Amino acid sequence: MKILVCTDGSLGSLAILPHAGRFARALGAEIVFARVLDPRVDASREVTPKLEDAVAKVKADWAVDLKKTLAREGLEGTVIVPEREWGKEIADAIHLAADQQAAAIVAVSSRGAGAIRHALFGSVALGVISRADLPVLTLAGSHAARDGDGPYHIVITSDGSPDSRSIFGGLANVLVPGKTKVTVLEVVVMKAQETEAEAKARSLPGLEALLKRLPEGVEAAVNLQVVPAGSKVDTVIVQTAKALDADAIASATHGHSARRHLVAGSTALGMVEKAQLPVILVKSQAVD
Repeated sequence: MKILVCTDGSLGSLAILPHAGRFARALGAEIVFARVLDPRVDASREVTPKLEDAVAKVKADWAVDLKKTLAREGLEGTVIVPEREWGKEIADAIHLAADQQAAAIVAVSSRGAGAIRHALFGSVALGVISRADLPVLTLAGSHAARDGDGPYHIVITSDGSPDSRSIFGGLANVLVPGKTKVTVLEVVVMKAQETEAEAKARSLPGLEALLKRLPEGVEAAVNLQVVPAGSKVDTVIVQTAKALDADAIASATHGHSARRHLVAGSTALGMVEKAQLPVILVKSQAVD
């Protein structure tokens, strides 16, 4: 198994690296550390007769820097410097690299260098989701990874919709018996005149049925949080995941409309912004 970890070279973008390291240690995954090079921008300051010479020099310099960064974090892995093709986006280059490396998951911070780069690099995660069926591990801020060893604990959110049910298929490659621990969490908003007991009775059977979608042998539990109307669901999810000492939260999002869906202020975006742990975004798929 491989995890493709992406950076733009800034300190903000490197915040995801310790979390990727925790994932790699728990699942026995290989880290592939990447920085996408835009030849016409990143190689423009090099004084060489040909553009390809400048590109080669920058690639070599960046590869050295990537190796040093891994070493500083106490991590091992492969480093690559893929090129952004003319007319393509950074997310396209990451998608291609993930495919070539046969990565099971992509890790990218939602923060880059400077205000503009913050927005651009944060959009990379959404772009990768819209182009591939791979889950994307993303983080806002520079929060520390959870200490310790043991299984990688993922809190998978569900609201009972087909989108949320489809997340299990998208996470299949990283749900490994003995190496991954799962808590399936649903935040139930009470209906008018409904009691907490009635809300639980309405939702618990469907939540327990979701456990059957997990690979056999994966340690799993359910967690049902009942809240009154008007509650901020993303805040409840983040607080619950913290109380459970989770490594990451996983949430499904709409595929081709991922950018619009998240930017519109969805629960998934709220979790990315508020959580002090990574959020794994998974493109929703058709389910039975």
